[in-house]
Amino acid sequence: MATQREENTGSAGAEPRGERRGATPEIRMQRSESRATQTYTFFLRDLEAKGLDRKLAEQAIQSVLCVMEQRLMSEEARHMEAQLPRKVVALLERCPKHQGKQYRKFGREEFLGMVSEDLGVDLKEAERITCVVLGTVREHISEGEAMDVLGQLPHELRTLWELPASSMASPRMQGGTRMMGRPIEQVMTREVEVVGPDETLRDVAEKMRTLNVGPIPVCDGQKLQGLITDRDIVVRAVSQGMDPNTTPVSRVMTEEVEYCFADEDVAVAAQRMREEQLRRLLVVDRDKKLVGILSLGDISEAMGKREAGQTLEAISEPSQPMTH
Repeated sequence: MATQREENTGSAGAEPRGERRGATPEIRMQRSESRATQTYTFFLRDLEAKGLDRKLAEQAIQSVLCVMEQRLMSEEARHMEAQLPRKVVALLERCPKHQGKQYRKFGREEFLGMVSEDLGVDLKEAERITCVVLGTVREHISEGEAMDVLGQLPHELRTLWELPASSMASPRMQGGTRMMGRPIEQVMTREVEVVGPDETLRDVAEKMRTLNVGPIPVCDGQKLQGLITDRDIVVRAVSQGMDPNTTPVSRVMTEEVEYCFADEDVAVAAQRMREEQLRRLLVVDRDKKLVGILSLGDISEAMGKREAGQTLEAISEPSQPMTH
């Protein structure tokens, strides 16, 4: 997804710029590891929801994906890995039985035979485990990448890669499948209240009170410039002795914001909101003009209340403290 990884619009606000820019390498690493751990946790939960216990799930990830990567050309394998949680990729790198194996062609029987031998299960169980793992991988990568992988597989292996039957799929997968292929612009909220960079903090605070909101996008015309929050006003202005009657928004706003593009896939945006714990995403066109906002309510309308509830649960899950 081409979503820009910047400031979290779902938070109540941002720390002063000096603190954010002055974050130590150790703090940045902690933030990154926290996000990676959350993403990996979601991946394991999906496997457990489909009947694999935690220990078997980790063994199955390593075994099935190592065999799959032998069947994919190296470039396509790298593309798939790039969209998977880092800890999943780490499991692949640690697999001793498949290190250094080159791309080669083989069919369904040999594929399942390698998984069966590696996990110590019969062929029927190896098939079930393989479908569960590959089906979960499909949930966590873009539809375009899923189709690229499918294009490299012969017909007899496609049945292992294609989405499993509804009896095997988790509720999250079922919701995600319905949304695949729908651009964000079809479901987003188009009317977004904004403020200009030259407006005073007093005017913005009054608008926040009237609308009962914390963050408001800042636009110069239609072009997105940043985000102003109630916390920005308090921490960056009032606490610093600035006069809210004369201080412009541009002086204290957060210039880097989290946004996505209107022509991107809603399902990928929903997954991103889960992973990054965002309650909303600003939506821009390719010229970075603000065209809407994607919220949990929009996802609920498009995907169903169950999917929105699972997204909210993931967003609300406690994470390691972050200074942004």
